[in-house]
Amino acid sequence: MTEIPLTSQSSPDEVLTSIVEAGPAAAHTGSAAAGPAPTIGHAGMLAALGVVFGDIGTSPIYTLDTAFKSGAVAPNPADVEGFLSLIVWSLIIVVGIWYAMLIMRADNRGEGGIFALTALATKAAPASAALIAAASIVGASLFYGDAVITPAISVLSAVEGLEVLAPSMTPFVLPLAIIILTVLFSVQKGGATKVGAWFGPIILVWFAVLAVTGAIQIARHPSVLKALDPLVGLDFLFRSGPIALAILSVVVLAVTGGEALYADMGHVGRSATRRAFAFVVAPALVLNYLGQGAWALEETALGRSIDGPFFHLAPEAMVMPLIVLATAATVIASQAVISGAFTLTHQAAHLGFWPRARTRHTSAMERGQVFVNSINTALFVGVIAIVLLFEKSEKLAEAYGFAVTGTMVITTILAYLVARGVWGWSRAIAVPLVAFFMAVVAGFFVACATKLLHGAWLPLAIGAILVAIMTAWRMGRQKLAVRRRHEGVPIRLALSALRSPRIEHVRGTAIYLTEDPTLVPRAFLHNLKHNKCAHQQIVFLWVGTTEEPWSDVDHRLTVETLSEGVALVRASFGFMETPDAPSIVQLMEERGVHVDKKDLSFFVSRARLVEGETHGAWSWLRGLFVFLYRNQADPAEYFQIPPGRIVDLGAQIAV
Repeated sequence: MTEIPLTSQSSPDEVLTSIVEAGPAAAHTGSAAAGPAPTIGHAGMLAALGVVFGDIGTSPIYTLDTAFKSGAVAPNPADVEGFLSLIVWSLIIVVGIWYAMLIMRADNRGEGGIFALTALATKAAPASAALIAAASIVGASLFYGDAVITPAISVLSAVEGLEVLAPSMTPFVLPLAIIILTVLFSVQKGGATKVGAWFGPIILVWFAVLAVTGAIQIARHPSVLKALDPLVGLDFLFRSGPIALAILSVVVLAVTGGEALYADMGHVGRSATRRAFAFVVAPALVLNYLGQGAWALEETALGRSIDGPFFHLAPEAMVMPLIVLATAATVIASQAVISGAFTLTHQAAHLGFWPRARTRHTSAMERGQVFVNSINTALFVGVIAIVLLFEKSEKLAEAYGFAVTGTMVITTILAYLVARGVWGWSRAIAVPLVAFFMAVVAGFFVACATKLLHGAWLPLAIGAILVAIMTAWRMGRQKLAVRRRHEGVPIRLALSALRSPRIEHVRGTAIYLTEDPTLVPRAFLHNLKHNKCAHQQIVFLWVGTTEEPWSDVDHRLTVETLSEGVALVRASFGFMETPDAPSIVQLMEERGVHVDKKDLSFFVSRARLVEGETHGAWSWLRGLFVFLYRNQADPAEYFQIPPGRIVDLGAQIAV
């Protein structure tokens, strides 16, 4: 692709008055797009198990093991029953009531997640749009921290089952975990469609094994059923004194993955997710946690070690099959988080929180499945690095939970705005109800924050980096827009140049992409100045993103005729969709805009940014923005413009 670097010193006004000199053009390529319909019935529940519940479903592998090894829980009946009670009621309150029953009501045309909630909260409280945007940046950044830790702790904890089978296999645990993770990330480019059909059945078998192995142990030690009494958990927490926060920081491991109910709602639907949790996930998890507690108490009474309680629930002959099943379940859990990172990046790019990303759709059937190579590479490097850094799942558990609980706190704040502004709740209802759940999730967050020096710094550091990136990008885009408006020329004024006798009108259609529908694109001005010609049909195309996940095709396009042969077209896409130039051209023709497809060119105005003089926070973030701007996805790829149809004209702009 050829760019014509032109300095901003020759202003747009000068370009209009001095239509001279010539300049070349060139070409490039693109990809495909578009949202999945929620599934229903038993198939929907099965899909929900595979897509939504892998993360929370694999938590029993390491939660109790971490509790015992960290010393937060002593293997005596009072402590074990109290700890189990906290787990059971945390699952019920945080996951079952708060997320499944209440947060999932905040759907944006069927879609969930931090950006869907942000859009609803902004509608509910437009005066607080800037603060809401800041909160969404922090929430999204923390999600990436979780996306790095989840595959590492999940796969590592599953492979550590080999130590239970044969302690001599301990040296092989780390290399095997790295091999599994490497394979997992290497197959992402092909998408999860082909293996996705297996996710639901495998996770269903997984939950069945959790329930059965737990129930067998409960039958042998039924006293653990006392944990179903919430007062037992509260009593344990209050009498624990100074280590209460340490206890909560382990309890939170049992609810990590609960936020996926809302984030992945658009893939399988609200009803299927709720029923899967109520009838399969919650009972299986409760039975398994209680079963592990029962086994630990029995082993302690016999004076034996209680390492690896999860794998000891199975008979010795079944440990190896259980390790294989656990590894498959953790891979599925990791896959869901990785895919979620791709989707979040896709949304963030469309909503202006992230640079244009090279996104490839991996399924012709499910429009929400995307692959972002840059994110995949970054996650892979991060996951392998922390596996090598922490080596053991119990050490990594120290870092786990901080990002998740931080996201939960932000979700709760935004949910209050939605409850008041969208659901119409009165303060008398909204304040005490949200305050109760805020107290719970904030308690978890504070507990995890106490481990900042023991590993919780990791998601915080990842989140801080992502906050800097998103903030720099958003601020930079705003400053660039202000600069363009200051230097820009109104479209109707610029069209007067077309009547100049110096301008030769040539065959074909030129589509000029513009970032502001009120201003003429710089590419148009530079084409007049350097080529001294204009096409017979000219279209100024503005492509915007709505705060809805999916846009209505019938209302996607508006066409305004500016003069003979010149039209202004506005196209809108939802934040779950990908702008598609060929489909826009087709819609334009249906709206009466003449397009010469045999001689069609897309003109893009790309700025060459240079650093100007400035002070304050922006002086620190400006270099990052310039780097991101220069390395974002090519416009041809992003807008899926066919090869050989794009002309990229550059102009130097100081920021």
